[in-house]
Amino acid sequence: MGLDIYAGTLTRYYARNWKTAVQQWGERNGVQINMIRQNEKADEEVVPPEEILQDVTAWRDQLIMNLGDNLKEKLSWKEDIDETPYYTDKPDWDALAALLLYSVCKFTRQEVPEDFPKNYNVFDSEIYKGFKERKTIAFSLFDCDGWWLPINDAFMFQYTLPTGHQRVLATLGMLKVELQAINSLEWNADEETILRWSEEEGYPTDAIWGKDKKPQFLERHDVYNTVSLAKFAFSILWQAVKHSEQHGTLIIYDF
Repeated sequence: MGLDIYAGTLTRYYARNWKTAVQQWGERNGVQINMIRQNEKADEEVVPPEEILQDVTAWRDQLIMNLGDNLKEKLSWKEDIDETPYYTDKPDWDALAALLLYSVCKFTRQEVPEDFPKNYNVFDSEIYKGFKERKTIAFSLFDCDGWWLPINDAFMFQYTLPTGHQRVLATLGMLKVELQAINSLEWNADEETILRWSEEEGYPTDAIWGKDKKPQFLERHDVYNTVSLAKFAFSILWQAVKHSEQHGTLIIYDF
């Protein structure tokens, strides 16, 4: 299953009132896309959006109360069905692995590998194991479950989602600090440059979509450039943070 980044209201996310980058591409090109997600059943009961909004809003309010009422005064966390816009893009797992690999190497002052194989598991690597033994602070890109709440303070905690699943959650403030730290390790890129990376960096082309609406396969790539994919994933996460800051929404790994 591939990895998408979603930045929007939790209500819209649970109501599936949004389309992934692949679904949007399918609509533009007349291709039917069937989404399969982890922990999602085909015959799952459809809950009315109004009911989802009510449940999510109650969950949000309870979570904020548990974290401390002082957060409520400085918190902008919007929940609605379809008013607040959303942002989404698809770094996929390999680009995220590239970003984590790059970060580990830079934080531990090791040379960044020029490339790495497809489906690389950075968490099984000796590079990461050494980093894990040495790191003394929480790092949400490594330690949380891909959920960042629209809270400016930087922290991470375990909590139960509205679905009943236990997850390690982090805050938007924590992700923003981490991205700024990664950028300062070497790139020191301005925002204009970072935004271009999602278009100019990334995966090599394996196939193109022909005028006959059929894929034309070019070359299969099983090895990727580490820095290019790291910049690609970084740009997508950066844009998700900017969107969430502007609109008061969560960021979620969707897979």
